[in-house]
Amino acid sequence: MNLFGIDGKIYKFLDKFWHMVWIGVLWIICSIPIITIGASSTAAYYAMVRSVRRNEDNSTRDFFKSFKQNFAQATIMTVVYIIVGAAFSFATWFYYHNQGSFNLGLRWFYYIVILVYLCTITYSFSWLSRYEMSTFHALTYPIAITLMHLRFSIGLIVFWAAATIALYWSYNTFMFAPLLILMPGLKCLADTFMIEPVLKKYESIALANMEGGDDPSAGSEETDK
Repeated sequence: MNLFGIDGKIYKFLDKFWHMVWIGVLWIICSIPIITIGASSTAAYYAMVRSVRRNEDNSTRDFFKSFKQNFAQATIMTVVYIIVGAAFSFATWFYYHNQGSFNLGLRWFYYIVILVYLCTITYSFSWLSRYEMSTFHALTYPIAITLMHLRFSIGLIVFWAAATIALYWSYNTFMFAPLLILMPGLKCLADTFMIEPVLKKYESIALANMEGGDDPSAGSEETDK
């Protein structure tokens, strides 16, 4: 086998790498209005599983297919998460600027709730990319999944932290722009390795609650949303 040929390992690696980066770029562009971050995240996960993990080589088409299909529902979920995030931000600001009196136990509980919130966001839009279901189920199931699969949830937190630290470390350096372009796709790809095994465990529950009885999408090897 020619190492540098179209069937060679180097070509295949570069092809996957290109699709990973391109999906991240699409996510950045489509997330600019802020309110579309949820739809962009759903589309990025969908395209990452199909185009990079399953080698279907249609990253742009897959991204915008999911973006359009889930736009309304993902936007509603984004608004919910923004409101919750704003409440957490205000509570944190109020506590530290007014010398709050939380004891150490309550303080750590508050931190854990925030971490669960961050993991739930990732699970929610990944779940939405795979199944059709009510917004209520898309928002509530991931909370239970986060708590029942702490090993994978901790992995997601590590990815969040690594991406944030890398961008913070590179700020005001020549590495910031390349990392800003690379990081969304890299994190999304890393998330799939944590999330896919978890979602497949709950496929029967998700299918039982799907609206209209459609088939699962990106995460399923046999069917498409």
